Amino acid sequence: MVSQAKVVKITQIMRKAEELVLKEIDSNPENQLIVAAGLMAVTRNLYLHALGPHEAQKMFEVIMDSFVVTDDIFQNASQQKPTIH
Repeated sequence: MVSQAKVVKITQIMRKAEELVLKEIDSNPENQLIVAAGLMAVTRNLYLHALGPHEAQKMFEVIMDSFVVTDDIFQNASQQKPTIH
């Protein structure tokens, strides 16, 4: 279980990172993928240093799974249910 202090710290870091990202993208919206790539590289390096290669790979597998789940949610939400006549 994650402590309340850790949740607060995560929230603060997310806000700071988002502010930086929005400043970078605001000047040129085409930079979105470039900024995302930079953030991904930093994230990968942090996981590698903190967890080692094997555990870092597991983390990215979990992240990938979350993309699949999110995609499924969006696809199911956009499908209209058939009308019974």
